[in-house]
Parts: sequence; C-alpha cells; structure tokens
Amino acid sequence: MLSLFHRKIFFITFLNVTNYILRNQSSPSHHFLERTKHKATMSLLSFSRSITSRASTTFRGVASNYSVIGFVSSTNSSNNSAKSNHSFNPINIRTLSTDKEFNEGKPTLKYASMLTKSWASMSNEQILHFAHMDVPEACRECIIRDVMMVDQIEYDEAKKIFDEIAAANREGMSIYAFPFKVGFTSALIAGWVSFPLVFHEQTMTWFNHHFVTAELPPPEDMETWLEIGSASWGWMEPVLGQISFFLLCMQFARAQIQNLGIRPYFNWQKKKRADALVKRYPMYNPLFLKMYSECDRLSGPHTFDK
Repeated sequence: MLSLFHRKIFFITFLNVTNYILRNQSSPSHHFLERTKHKATMSLLSFSRSITSRASTTFRGVASNYSVIGFVSSTNSSNNSAKSNHSFNPINIRTLSTDKEFNEGKPTLKYASMLTKSWASMSNEQILHFAHMDVPEACRECIIRDVMMVDQIEYDEAKKIFDEIAAANREGMSIYAFPFKVGFTSALIAGWVSFPLVFHEQTMTWFNHHFVTAELPPPEDMETWLEIGSASWGWMEPVLGQISFFLLCMQFARAQIQNLGIRPYFNWQKKKRADALVKRYPMYNPLFLKMYSECDRLSGPHTFDK
C-alpha cells in the first residue's frame, strides 16, 4: 500500500504527462489540467512542510525518480522566518516537467523565450500576487482586467477607462498633500535661515533691533563671524535649544506611534480617497479600486508603460 505522500507524487506525475500531451491544444481540458496541477502541487508543498527534515530528504530522493525538477528553498533560514505569513512565492517552485526546461540547473533557450516581459502578459495569479504587495503596476492591471470583464471590452479600450479612474483618484490630492508640503518647506527654510541669524552681522543686528533689543558688544568684539555668533547666542540659544528639544520629543513620540502601527492623518486620507473612488465607480471591484488608490503617491502620479 502506497503512503499518502507517494500517492501525491504519482498523481502530479500523471497530470504533467497528460498536460504535456495537450500542451499545444487550446482546449478546456488543457486549462483544467493546469489548474488541477497547480492545486495538487500546492497540496504537496503543504504536506511536505509538515514532515520532519529526514522525511524531506527522503522526498528529494524519491522525487528525483519521478522527474521532479526542483523543490522549494529550505525553510530553516532565520531570514525567511522573519517574513510575514503571506510572503510565500510559488514562483520558487519548479513543478514536474518532461520537456527539459532546465539543463544542469540552468534554463534552456526554449524556456527563456517564454519569459514574461510586461505586466499585460502576466497571468491573473501573478498579477494578484503583486497587487497584494502594493505594486502600482499590478494594481493597475487588476483594474484594467476587471473593466474588461464588467464592460466586455478589449484591453486597449479598458486602459482608457483606467486613465479616467486614475485621474479621478488624483482629484483633491494636492489638498491631502498640503500638510506634508508645509512641514517640509518650514523645516527647510528654518534650517537655512538659522545660519545668518546667528553668524551674519547685518541679519543678526536687524533681528536684535526688531525682536530682542539686547545690548550688543562693542564693534571690536564683533570682527569675525565667530564673535558675531557669540554675541547672538545669548538670545538664539534658548530658541534653538527649545525647538531642538521639542523636535526630539516629537520624534520619539512619532517612533512609538509607528511601533503601534498608527499613522493617523496618513491612513485617514488614504481611506477617504479610496472610499471616494469606490463610490464614484460602484460597477467595478471595490478591492481593486482601493488597492490602487492606496498605493498612489501624494507627490505625483505613477508613470506607467504604454
């Protein structure tokens, strides 16, 4: 009596042999076998992960007798354990093959010529995999294919509708980005202005006359930029010191908020934009619309390949 593990091996081998026969046929049977082979391979992977390392070694020896080209990389790496649970990539698996796709661990010319070179030529499974990783090109492709299915139109026409959706998502983006731009501009200006306020004689004298009214040292004690800095430091030190301490406290608080996974304003504006886009296009898949809206940048739209 064969074990469950060996029965899975024989089953996948049978599917690959049958699939090789139907490979040049665009028949429903061919596509059904492709899906069945994928599910069986995933089941085999889950089963093999649950066995001991000794059984895994045995599997590699048994699999080689049934033309298994490769197996997944080892899960003993500490780096892999730090990844999230959904980071499994089925591309790492080389399933059963009978037409020599790999020769001595290297791809053949025939297999290399099948390389996917554009997002439009990727399978639905690949597109969904990258879309859940917040890749803008994959999120865009999900919307285009959803538009094709809903409106029953071809790819090029669906791209035009996506351009309208992308433009609608950009509406009001400058308002949401305004607080970030104000903070960036203020910090940049304040940082550069602090130099002349401390070390430039005319700027320091003007600031003292209008805002401080302190008694300045005699001219012979302000002949160099360091002496000017020493004279202005009496009133600049409390300001710069207090601002520095305040920013240090805010930076520490921000780090703790990020450790808690909280980004109040940023997450709020992303959700608001995504909900508005879903409400505007209720006929299309809300998940695809939200994924694209949330991965769109505040600074400017993404540039996609034509």
